[in-house]
Amino acid sequence: MKGKQTKEQYYKKQASKLVELEESKRQLEVALQEIERLKEQVEEHVHNEISLRAETKRAIHEKESQQEKLEQLERENTKWKAMNQERQVANEALSKQLRDEADLINQIKAAQKELSDYKMKTLEVLSLQKEPLEELSEEHTKSIKKMKQLSSQLIKAKKEEAVLKERLDRLRIRHNQLMNTKMMKWTGAYWKLRKKITLKSK
Repeated sequence: MKGKQTKEQYYKKQASKLVELEESKRQLEVALQEIERLKEQVEEHVHNEISLRAETKRAIHEKESQQEKLEQLERENTKWKAMNQERQVANEALSKQLRDEADLINQIKAAQKELSDYKMKTLEVLSLQKEPLEELSEEHTKSIKKMKQLSSQLIKAKKEEAVLKERLDRLRIRHNQLMNTKMMKWTGAYWKLRKKITLKSK
């Protein structure tokens, strides 16, 4: 009887150990599955980290490239403003030259009228008296001299006007060329940036 109980206890103990062994095996499998899951999470995290660093580098490079393009556009804009300022100065100089020329023309007209008046006075004096003839002749000579002087000034003004017009034409040509080049660059930069923004938003 005692031997039978000992065997039963032994079998029960072995069965208990077997259950514990199965439980340990199950826990080990669960632990291995958890380790595998954690391993996959770590790999995914590393992959995400690498992708994030690559994206960050690309974004930094793109930002630097856009900053460089912006600085180039600002330099071109500054150059265009300087040229526009130069053209404005030339326009103002030309306008002043034209006003001076108009003043000279008015002075010449006034001198011509004055000369005509002197001629009429001379004829009147000749018909009335001969004594003041010398005085009128002197005034007439002065008027002719003044008219010649004003004519010389007008010729000089016309030459200066021609020089200013030629300079203004050159500036206009340069301005148009710069504006055409600038508009092409701005249009290209705009469409490139818009394409990048569209791709990002997708």
